[in-house]
Amino acid sequence: MHIPHGKGLISETILTEYFLRHKFYVFKPTAAFGPIDLVVISSETGKIYTLDAKTESFRKLKGRSGKYRISRVLSKEQKKMGVRIAYVNIDTREINIVPPIPELVETEEIVRQKPEARKTKKT
Repeated sequence: MHIPHGKGLISETILTEYFLRHKFYVFKPTAAFGPIDLVVISSETGKIYTLDAKTESFRKLKGRSGKYRISRVLSKEQKKMGVRIAYVNIDTREINIVPPIPELVETEEIVRQKPEARKTKKT
């Protein structure tokens, strides 16, 4: 079964969960389409961020090894609004925000670790 915009909806849902787990207030615009997918507010600083969720896609370049992320470009309207692009890998649930959000920079390394690496040993 094919659901139009299905991957985009999954990316927005993963991104919403990510910010809620990091103690941000999350707001979704009521319009189905627009320059912003999420508005988040840091519960620590009160700083407001606007985000455009993008499902992460990769391409392989001839003559190079590895995969490279397909970068997206903000519209003029999004640039005026200070929108950040949030790349969401719907398979691994990894999130990469460009430019990074300062309140998350310290915790991103912990989030990217494999679950078994995050566990602390009891003494």
